[in-house]
Amino acid sequence: MLNGFEIKSPLNSIEQTLQEISGLISLPEIYLKFRRLMEDPAATIEDFSRVVSYDPNLSSTVLRIVNSSLFGFSGQIDTITRTVSLLGIGQVHDLVLSTSVMTSLELPNDIIPLKTFWRCSLFSGVLARLLANQLKIRKGERLFVIGLLHEIGHLVIYAKYPEQAKQAILDSHDGIQSLHEAEQNLLGLHYGQVGARLMAQWQLPVLFQDITNFQPTPTNALEHLLETTLVHVAHSYAHILFCNAEQSPKQLIIPEAWEILNLMPDQIESTLEAALKACSDMEKFILN
Repeated sequence: MLNGFEIKSPLNSIEQTLQEISGLISLPEIYLKFRRLMEDPAATIEDFSRVVSYDPNLSSTVLRIVNSSLFGFSGQIDTITRTVSLLGIGQVHDLVLSTSVMTSLELPNDIIPLKTFWRCSLFSGVLARLLANQLKIRKGERLFVIGLLHEIGHLVIYAKYPEQAKQAILDSHDGIQSLHEAEQNLLGLHYGQVGARLMAQWQLPVLFQDITNFQPTPTNALEHLLETTLVHVAHSYAHILFCNAEQSPKQLIIPEAWEILNLMPDQIESTLEAALKACSDMEKFILN
């Protein structure tokens, strides 16, 4: 018994949990077509552009993101072909992936409105990318999509184990344990582990899986410590600003984070303002 809530057992393994809701967590076909093209050495920029342009909503959203303040291009980018030429296949892949997931992954839950969930996730991604630029992290642009997707395990937990999820949130508010610790106690797993395993099923890069898995406990990351810690910090600020987290940054962010990043909390203030502006611009056409 924990805070009046009885732990129900046995609980499913991560694999069984994902299998039982597999129909609700599959990636859209247009993204899969794009990824298959990436495996074709003969594929051209026109081939990639054609796949994205086939879906008017997707292509419109990608163009709007590229023209937002997050990317900061001085001129208007008005075609997908030019977008692919400027950003490269890897970055366009990440934009197609993030846009596709946000518009297709709609697991029902009564814990957090999906719009609020994705707003929080979007801010995590935007702030992670901006901080990566500030810290001059190599290939830091990938942290946008990782930051955006790092909490997808929560959508699975909310849909599959709503009572335990609610209790974990309550338990974390008492300040004795963090949310991932409360989930581990109640479920035998936490959202980072679930999200990482889902990404593995989707065959996303190992980098995505590792950062998602260790984001709640970044000092446990054997690789990508800097990037994992950065997403950990972005996650914490996103929850404070958008998800009614009752804790302060000092409570949510591990003390070691600032030394790992060689950064102080007050240095983030200006970046927070830029992230809020970029996020506000993007919300209008992604979360309408």
